[in-house]
Amino acid sequence: MSGHEKRYYTVQEANARVARLTELFESIMQVRGLLKTLYQRLESAGYPVEQSELEEGDIEVPGDAPEEVIRDLGMFRGLVETLKEHVAEVQGQGCVIKDLEEGLVDWLSLHEGREVWLCWKYGERAVGYWHELTSGFAGRQPVSELHEDEPESPPSRSKSVH
Repeated sequence: MSGHEKRYYTVQEANARVARLTELFESIMQVRGLLKTLYQRLESAGYPVEQSELEEGDIEVPGDAPEEVIRDLGMFRGLVETLKEHVAEVQGQGCVIKDLEEGLVDWLSLHEGREVWLCWKYGERAVGYWHELTSGFAGRQPVSELHEDEPESPPSRSKSVH
């Protein structure tokens, strides 16, 4: 988060974003499936899309390409743009994408004064897990272990914990 103050999310705040994330990931999964089909079709026709073209966002249409290839390349280009827009909107939900293919995202949160991740995976009805910053998906623990009164940002006043 260069240049930005860190934002910490509560379970409720993350859950408020799950419905929109579910819609976005449904669309992302469909777009990825279409892209895979088009990629294979273009490759079979002898006009594979190169990794460098994907990274630069400049997919060339060869002048000698058959009409179907030109059509497929145009569709492919449009789908790549749609995918980028959806990914940007997912990131706009305050989460970090951990695995696009699986639909796995995390939100930064606080637990007992330390930073942790709230973890959600496409298909789950709510944010049900959290994990340490270094433990990843395998270290997920139920959110029921978190304290609901955690602050949204680092505490500016001291709390008595006796």
